[in-house]
Amino acid sequence: YLFPGVEDRTLDPLGEHLVENCGKMVLLDKLLIRLQERGHRVLLFTQMTRILDILEDYMHMRGFQYCRIDGNTTYEDREERIDAYNKPDSEKFLFLLSTRAGGLGINLQTADVVILFDSDWNPQNDLQAMARAHRIGQTRSVRVYRLLTAKTYEMHMFHSASLKLGLDRAVLAHQRQNADSEESSTKRKSKAEREEQAKEIDS
Repeated sequence: YLFPGVEDRTLDPLGEHLVENCGKMVLLDKLLIRLQERGHRVLLFTQMTRILDILEDYMHMRGFQYCRIDGNTTYEDREERIDAYNKPDSEKFLFLLSTRAGGLGINLQTADVVILFDSDWNPQNDLQAMARAHRIGQTRSVRVYRLLTAKTYEMHMFHSASLKLGLDRAVLAHQRQNADSEESSTKRKSKAEREEQAKEIDS
C-alpha cells in the first residue's frame, strides 16, 4: 500500500485488508490486542510518515486511543499530545511516532512497551527512539519489540547496523580503557599489543 494504485479503492478503507496484506501488520495486530488487554502502554515507531498514515487507519479500525507526532507536527501540538499521553489515568493506549520526530527532548516515560515497526538505517536513531521511554520518572521495566521480515534486504540492513553499533561500542570501550590507563599515555604500544587490540575490536 506504500505504492500508488496498489490499494483496491473499492474495499472498505478501514477493513481487515489493512492487516491481511502485510505480515508485520498481522503480527502487530495480535500483539497490540494482547498488550491492551494486559494494561500496557505502547510507543510505535516507523521511519516513514506514509506508514504512519496506514497505521493511523488501523488505529481507527480497531478503536485504539492514540496520539501521533511526526516531522510536520508543530511544537505546540507536540507538547499538547505528549501531555495528553503522559497525564495520570490517560486513555491514550498508544503513541505513533516517526523515528526522528521531536528530537531528544521527548519524555514518554509512562509507556512500558516500545515497538520498532522498521529499523532505521542509522542504529543510533533506534537507540534514541527506545530511550524516549527510558526517561526520569520511568518506574517499570520497558520491553522492546523490533519487527523484521525474514529473507529480505531488511535483515541484511539490520545485521550491518548491528555490526556498526558493536564496532562503536568496542572502539569507545578501548578509548575509555586507554584514557584510564596512565601507562598508555606514557608508553608507546608495541606492534603485538596493537594487533591484539585490533583483534579484540574485530571480535
